[in-house]
Amino acid sequence: MRFFTALTALCASLFLSACSTTEQQITDYVEQMAANPIDSPAWQESVDGLIAIGRPAARQLTAQLNPGHYVGENYREFRQEQEKLRTGSARVLGRIKPRGVTGALTGRISSDYTEPERIACIWAIGEMGFAQAGIDALKGQISDENPLIRLHASIALMKMDDQTGYEEIASALAGSNDIHVNVALNGLAEAKHFGVPLLGQLTDQEGPNGAALQQTIGKVSAELVEQLNNEDPEMRRRAALALGELGDSQHVDPLVQCLDDPSNQVRFSTAAALAEMGEQAGVDFLFDSMRDPDPILRTNAVKFLSGVQKNTGTVQAQLISALASQEALARAGAAQVLGQARVLDAVAALQTATGDSDAQVRANAVIALGHIGLPESRMPLEALLKDPDSTVAYYAEWALRQLNSTERGQG
Repeated sequence: MRFFTALTALCASLFLSACSTTEQQITDYVEQMAANPIDSPAWQESVDGLIAIGRPAARQLTAQLNPGHYVGENYREFRQEQEKLRTGSARVLGRIKPRGVTGALTGRISSDYTEPERIACIWAIGEMGFAQAGIDALKGQISDENPLIRLHASIALMKMDDQTGYEEIASALAGSNDIHVNVALNGLAEAKHFGVPLLGQLTDQEGPNGAALQQTIGKVSAELVEQLNNEDPEMRRRAALALGELGDSQHVDPLVQCLDDPSNQVRFSTAAALAEMGEQAGVDFLFDSMRDPDPILRTNAVKFLSGVQKNTGTVQAQLISALASQEALARAGAAQVLGQARVLDAVAALQTATGDSDAQVRANAVIALGHIGLPESRMPLEALLKDPDSTVAYYAEWALRQLNSTERGQG
């Protein structure tokens, strides 16, 4: 018994010693950060050391952001020390991403604080990921008189999938201020898949920064290809969609490999990305899934084919042809997609499909005509009000109401 008591005491002593050592390291790094100029080697060493310690440092670093912290025993005689600590703490917190710190960061981005403090906290908010409080605070900085603050706020918003600051970033890239250009390019690189929609808009931009922009696109593309192997399926899914949006043919092979991904959402997002790039492998995957007996796979196929058709129109002919397929599931799925994408050129084929021998095909053709809402569909729809299948008759009545609503709106 005495042995186990002694062993327990030893373990507790070692644990407390480790905790004490970590606390002392944090304190030492904080003091080193306060004593050295921002971005100096010693200041950066303290930032890197705190990042390496990670979450155990979060509470003390969050406290450094608060002006009330420097009262009493934590008093700092020089305001510059607070600036160094607040700037460094924000950079560390942006890397280790502890929960619940967004509120402390948003409180330090107003003009009451120095530019380095504000920029560091703005950057950290963007690194934290989506938080409504963070987005609201950043949008308040979009109209700041300082163009660098506006730019950093715009980038942070972009990282949270908000497009409010796109114009500010594009303007910086079109300008001649090297500092602003570099901030914008670095922000786009850091944003990864979140920055792709704007990169897509800027890809053909001419001017003095065009070459640098192309280099950034290449860097982001390479990181997205690596992201296709991420453990998190959501990251893989986003990477696939982003690569599809960039549309570079050199990424087709790694995307095709993702058609065998264990995640349904990754496979279908990849197929949609390939289809929007005009790659037949993606189109074939979605059409094959539309004929699959598994209703979940068919639902996904319809959803993603609808998106491809709305975005590019590239699968319209194949969808209309599928209405004449020998497989009822293919005919029904094609009707769904054509309706959801509101393909006007498919109306005649859909009207023909309302006479299909399969009730599911008739029902989907009826729903599609209701979505499209053209008056010439009235007669074939009225003919189905007494269809032997009650579901078909129900949707025929629903579709006619859609036509009536459309006609009233036009009138």
